Amino acid sequence: MSISVTPIPKLSDFATPTITIGATASAGTADTVIRSDSTIAGVGLITSVDNTIARYNGTGGQLQGYTSGGPTITDTGQMVSPGQPAFLTELAGGDVSNVTGDGTIYTVLWGVETFDQGANVSGSTFTAPVAGRYLFSTMLSLQQAASGHTSGVLRINAGGVTFRKDFNPYNERNTGDDVGATTLTVLCDMAADDTALVTVQVSGGAKAVDIIGATYSFFSGFLAA
Repeated sequence: MSISVTPIPKLSDFATPTITIGATASAGTADTVIRSDSTIAGVGLITSVDNTIARYNGTGGQLQGYTSGGPTITDTGQMVSPGQPAFLTELAGGDVSNVTGDGTIYTVLWGVETFDQGANVSGSTFTAPVAGRYLFSTMLSLQQAASGHTSGVLRINAGGVTFRKDFNPYNERNTGDDVGATTLTVLCDMAADDTALVTVQVSGGAKAVDIIGATYSFFSGFLAA
């Protein structure tokens, strides 16, 4: 007795095999196996940017691209994320004169945006576009510190929390009454629409302390996680 068995055809048995990936997921019982040496071309996503990383839509059940700002990976492995918030701001032009010294808390108004990826900085304030952990760093250089100016506080106010660094402006000045650069760096939680800004306060004398401009004073930050 002989038994005839009809083999199950493979895609390669057809002249022009085609796999169509739909825009939405649908229920089914068939499995499609793609060999490791197979090539799929012409899979359309909602982006035409070369090297963009696809993402999974858990609601629709399909891969999709980005409307803008999608991360890309080069052929040699470098990843670029143009949609990730990041900024560097500096003081515009010259020094800002007589902002503190008598206990005044001065909110630094940054006039130059060296870069503002995502356009989240306005004047003195960075506004978080999404919730996450942000790394902020600032440096201020002061001048005209007199003998009474022995109390200084540099602050980053971010996400409703105030981070501070205390210093003695008079003790840290040089022979020209310039105070050495004071820095502060923090990693903090931010909710969407939380803000971050920098303030400086010097006490003990007249309101005669200046902030040195240009690259001697800056504020920067980015979404770290």
